[in-house]
Amino acid sequence: MEPSTVLAPPRYRIADERLLDAATAVFATDGFAHAKMETIAARAGTTKPTLYARFGSKEELFAAAVQREYDLRKARLFEVYESADDAPFRDRLRRWNDAYFDFVRERPEGFRLISEGERHPTAAAVIARASDEIVERITALVVRISGRRRATGARLVAVMITGMLTSCAREAVATGADLDAAAALSYSFLYSALRGLDADLIR
Repeated sequence: MEPSTVLAPPRYRIADERLLDAATAVFATDGFAHAKMETIAARAGTTKPTLYARFGSKEELFAAAVQREYDLRKARLFEVYESADDAPFRDRLRRWNDAYFDFVRERPEGFRLISEGERHPTAAAVIARASDEIVERITALVVRISGRRRATGARLVAVMITGMLTSCAREAVATGADLDAAAALSYSFLYSALRGLDADLIR
């Protein structure tokens, strides 16, 4: 097994956690354009000047909230990706899939925030960077599982996996669908696709 590069859960100051929790909730519910700093401040039990002093602007607060959600997601998913490396592929895939949906279930506002963030230039840059790190980690897993030392098509497989997980979870959250059912469907689809994948396609 390769040396572990699992990210430690990000540490934020307690005060920042409270402010970011409030910002996440308000931005996820109202969207960036309609969210008001006074609403966020009131939810956090603080004042607008405190928010501006800590984060500088509404845009920077939004980006910080998006960054935290991705930091937390990466820490959780990377830990699962690196665990039980000797388990059968089917079991590992189920753990990876379930970990993603478990995190969506635990932090639905954060998940909605990330979806909203894709439409905002400042946060979109944060999302693009963080998403690329997750794709790179899954690419490494695809290479490892395929048994090849290098696989130029592995990144395409990783992009398809992350895209399907995100789209499936986003639709479930948006429509109020059962996340357990969505997770089961996602796993079944992924397992069927990856089990039948022609290894020559990821050379």
